[in-house]
Amino acid sequence: MNIMTSGELLNYLKYKYPRTSSFISGLSLFFVDLFVIMLSLAIGFFIVNLLFPSLLNFKSVINYFFFTPVFVLTFAAVGLYPGIMIPPTEEVKKFCGCTLFALGAMTLGIIIADINDYEILDSFIQDSKDKAVILSFAITFPVATILLPGVRELAKTLFGHFSWWGVPAIIYSTGHSADFIVDKLISNPYLGYHPAVIVDSAAKGYEEYKGIPVLPPLKELLDNIKMHNVKTAVICDYHGDMKKVMSSYRYTITVSKQQTTFTTTQQLKDIAGIIAFSSVHNLTFRINKALKRLLDLFIILGLSPAWIPVFILCAVLTKITSRGPIFYGHKRVGKNGKTIKCWKFRSMVINSQEILEKLLAENEEMRAQWEKDRKLENDPRITKFGKLLRKTSMDELPQLINILLGEMSLVGPRPVTEPELEKYGDYKDYVLSVKPGLSGMWQISGRSDTGYEERISYDTYYIQNWSIWLDIWILIKSVWVVLLGKGAY
Repeated sequence: MNIMTSGELLNYLKYKYPRTSSFISGLSLFFVDLFVIMLSLAIGFFIVNLLFPSLLNFKSVINYFFFTPVFVLTFAAVGLYPGIMIPPTEEVKKFCGCTLFALGAMTLGIIIADINDYEILDSFIQDSKDKAVILSFAITFPVATILLPGVRELAKTLFGHFSWWGVPAIIYSTGHSADFIVDKLISNPYLGYHPAVIVDSAAKGYEEYKGIPVLPPLKELLDNIKMHNVKTAVICDYHGDMKKVMSSYRYTITVSKQQTTFTTTQQLKDIAGIIAFSSVHNLTFRINKALKRLLDLFIILGLSPAWIPVFILCAVLTKITSRGPIFYGHKRVGKNGKTIKCWKFRSMVINSQEILEKLLAENEEMRAQWEKDRKLENDPRITKFGKLLRKTSMDELPQLINILLGEMSLVGPRPVTEPELEKYGDYKDYVLSVKPGLSGMWQISGRSDTGYEERISYDTYYIQNWSIWLDIWILIKSVWVVLLGKGAY
């Protein structure tokens, strides 16, 4: 097929993408968030009821479900719907702020009602003390802050398998300049933008790329796209008439063809009528470093009742399942090039170095893999319990001690060995300017399945774009990655 007529294009769009509105996608996330708010309230009430059964009637939580629509309406007011292509850090920030506002308003209502002795309060609390209810709200807040973005991510991943999720997008390119973004959108349907047509300013006739029509920028093409009411365009190095493109869509996204390692969040500036863009490297500020440290201590100490029993169990099982010490301290390069010992539960046999040397001398394939990533996918040195520790990432739990000592952070660039620094090239000092992390951008993006070039890109992006919301999101995503065991070996 050398051409696609206007009628054929319109029929194709109507058949493949009968809906161009994001209403159903937004509505589905609306109900997901509604469920999560109800679940978070239930968890808060359950915990307080468990601790203080005489002060709180768990059944009274049902009355507070009446207020849950207020939460999601607040989410809608700050732009969390339809929820397609919202940066995860923005979701965390908005969910946190809105939840705090709604719970704060409910708390204030209880206090005012108590002061004025309103009888209506009794019908809501039902044999519960107002202070116990307020404590439940205090527990609900962190639970909702974690569950709302986490469950939404899971929901998007699930919804991505259905045709009703997301909206069609027209891709504007020159030659193959947008292939990389099309590939990303196809392989990540949860993002919600589905490449419907590629408009190529260099195309001479009809082509296809992975089943997607590639067409030259003819007037009839744009007319048919408008007729079908496609609202989104993604532009990557397009050399055609930009005025028509920018004025024909409700949403336009411009993607740079050159994806450099240094990719900072751009902010619009007005210099006496001249448009400019600014960027800030956030982890260069002392106040941000202090906030990051406080977040580390708050999370570790706050969750100590949960992780300490797991820590003890792993220590005992490590000792009784294989000969040797419980812990292993691996020398890594920390902040400003300082050598630190990253503590782990020992997951290898005690003569692992001799086995490695023999293996690399006899097996060329494994030697090449080791020289590339400093890891072996099927490492014979790992003990049976060690495999479980690594698969679940529990082997790294002792690094919480490194964090308490101030040598590491919960989130940051992955600590590297001295030989690995050569692979970082000119970015070595930049990556070493901050504390290494137990988790980070690299770890939630494939871990051992990614190469050093991507690893450097993730680390530099994190340093430049740090925010407390980014740390929270990475920690939430880390749980999901650990549960899947993705890239861990």
